[in-house]
Amino acid sequence: MATVNLRDFPDQLHREAKAKAALMGISLRDFVVRAVELFLEEEKKREKKGAK
Repeated sequence: MATVNLRDFPDQLHREAKAKAALMGISLRDFVVRAVELFLEEEKKREKKGAK
């Protein structure tokens, strides 16, 4: 598994994501992975619509 380090990540976004992850009972890592997965799924859907 790859290691990802982010620089200059917006403080407010970090706080919001961390708080939301805590409310969901998951780690910030798991929250970010889910967010990226959802984003990529949506992009694939958009690409398929555009190809038709």
